[in-house]
Amino acid sequence: MLLKMPRGRLLLVQKSASLWMPRRMHSNETRTSGMASRAGFFQFLGQITPICTVGGLFYTIDAHRRETEARRREEEARQREEQRAEEERQRPVRQIITSQVPAIVGDFMERLVLFQNLQQLILRPDENVDFFVLITGNHKVGKSHLVQRVLQGHQGVFRLTLKDGQTIDSALHGVLGVENDAAMVWAFAEAGKQLGHRPVLLIDIHERVTNIGTLNSISNFCKEFGFERKLAKVVVTASSAGTASFITGDDRRVDFFVPCFSLEELKKEKAQISKWYGKPVEDTDIDAVFNLTGGVVGDIEATFKQARNTGLPEALSDLKRKVQCDLQNYQTIDSSGGFGPKEVCLATWLAHQVAKSSFQQCFSSFELPFNPSQFG
Repeated sequence: MLLKMPRGRLLLVQKSASLWMPRRMHSNETRTSGMASRAGFFQFLGQITPICTVGGLFYTIDAHRRETEARRREEEARQREEQRAEEERQRPVRQIITSQVPAIVGDFMERLVLFQNLQQLILRPDENVDFFVLITGNHKVGKSHLVQRVLQGHQGVFRLTLKDGQTIDSALHGVLGVENDAAMVWAFAEAGKQLGHRPVLLIDIHERVTNIGTLNSISNFCKEFGFERKLAKVVVTASSAGTASFITGDDRRVDFFVPCFSLEELKKEKAQISKWYGKPVEDTDIDAVFNLTGGVVGDIEATFKQARNTGLPEALSDLKRKVQCDLQNYQTIDSSGGFGPKEVCLATWLAHQVAKSSFQQCFSSFELPFNPSQFG
């Protein structure tokens, strides 16, 4: 403790719980000690100790420095923690913003009219989008490839493949690493602000997804995100009309159907098919493959690539066995039940089995002559 006397002179100094009296200064030390006092020093038994005042309290300079350094470290630690928390908060936002569809590798069959129509639908200005897009078509017909071409090079295209039994909310929580809906909503809203436009959310529904809870969660989510909150442009791809029929939209759903290739279209693509085949392809070869694939381009490509190694007759035989196996599975699916009132659940399950088989319905979901509740 330091006691202050008039004219700023110090009387007593408490150090290590003892009182110290200042040493009497000689006359020839008066000038020097006066200067030292004004400079903020005090002489203890021949030792000059630096002092300062902070808030009316006396400190030694060393103690003041230590306290200042401790406060600085605390402030730096607080700032680092705040920065870490903000980085964690922004992490899902960056994940959405930097997401893109993968680059297209290899050749593809140009379907220009379909490409232009889908491009106009998905990439229209935000203020003109108050709907979500449901893209339907057979498995391996080229839906994902078409979407990929439309969105190639665009930032903020977030893709989610949904598994059977998952809800879309829980799936997004897991992929984005957020704990609740509020954090997910904020991440998409913030991503839209930083991008300058709404991000695109692509939801792929595999043909094996038949869980009613999963499909209902998609329907509710699309309505909320797509046009109620307008947090993202939502695009859903479904590989069967049966699955798509459970995703309603209250007149805010825009359907986009990707049909199978017609025989005429395939014959215009002989150059591309010949690349798959490894040699010039004949019209009769295309006819034979078309009759077993129904114009599903993924199966056509796989068959001709196999024929390049094994020959076309063997590739066609393998394809025929696959189709026959699918038909046999379908014929025996309902061997233990029927469609009476007690078998409604079984009927619904059967309908899904048909919808997800390799010969899915070749028609758009909006052409179905019944509503989702009647589907079973």
